[in-house]
Amino acid sequence: MQDPTLLFSYEHTLDMSLRARTLVVTLGGYIDAGRAQRVLDKHLLHTLSHRLVGRFDADQVFDYAGHRPPIVFDKDHFESFHSPEITLRLVEDAAGQPFLLLSGPEPSLQWERFAAAIARIIERFDVKQTVIAQGFPAPAPHTKPILVTMFGTDPTQLPIGSSLAATFQMSASFTSLLTLRLGEMGHSVIGLSAHVPHYLAGMEYPAGGLALLRGIVENTGLNLPVGELGTRAAATDAEINQTVSGYDELRDLIEQLESQYETMLSERVLPVRPEEIPSADELGAEFERFLRSLDSGDSPDTLYTASAHELKGGSAGSRWWGTTPHSSVRCYVKGNQRTVVIISTDY
Repeated sequence: MQDPTLLFSYEHTLDMSLRARTLVVTLGGYIDAGRAQRVLDKHLLHTLSHRLVGRFDADQVFDYAGHRPPIVFDKDHFESFHSPEITLRLVEDAAGQPFLLLSGPEPSLQWERFAAAIARIIERFDVKQTVIAQGFPAPAPHTKPILVTMFGTDPTQLPIGSSLAATFQMSASFTSLLTLRLGEMGHSVIGLSAHVPHYLAGMEYPAGGLALLRGIVENTGLNLPVGELGTRAAATDAEINQTVSGYDELRDLIEQLESQYETMLSERVLPVRPEEIPSADELGAEFERFLRSLDSGDSPDTLYTASAHELKGGSAGSRWWGTTPHSSVRCYVKGNQRTVVIISTDY
């Protein structure tokens, strides 16, 4: 492999003492459903202060014949060519906290070298967390909140219930290889995949970018204002609703997707972050409180036992606090309150 540092050129006026805790990656994948990455990029760069850090040599990694970038022909001559750019920018959030934004088209060539170059940048700026944001087409309705599935280099750091409960082989994207390689080097990566309705995957759908923006805020603590993006998302949904209302077949499709969406939510564990899981002392204190309520005659309405990963149902819905997939738990339901007590743990 050739020297990866030669793929990237820093701006000559850059202050080399700059540091950034977070790197956000929005390199366009082979599927940027709803143009979610593009929407996110535009929003961040139009609403926040930023400066150019440097550029990757796109001429070495971009497949021109495969992507055919646009060129302008004016009457009798070619006027301008839109060269692809892969840029790294230093952005300041609304509170003045700096973070890095890597954006542009997905590299087609030299993936390993490109990933190594990004790793050097991460080490150079002392980045602690890399966030990969992307959209993919999903059987989801636009009438429901967009779900965001997560992946990462350390699954124990992801909110419980936020990932896909499946194992499968798929065609690789550069960001999937990047996640793998950075994890092997010991770098922390979190991936956010917005479930963009498949029938809107080919158009610009602001709600997809909005879902990614909120996911970044939730997972990094960056202060990223929603601004006009929320208004644009609502306006786009309103236009889609107006279009759908005139076609019975489209309405039927949306209703089917809504039903599937609700079924999926009912079967999906609510995302819970590891730090939100009660400690043994907290569980013990809650159990003691429950026992005192029994002494007072305030008995539970419902009693049942289930394995932790099967805990569902109950008169007031359910939430698994993520003790362990092997724990046996007993759940007491009283109105809208639920007390979960660990009975045993098998390893």
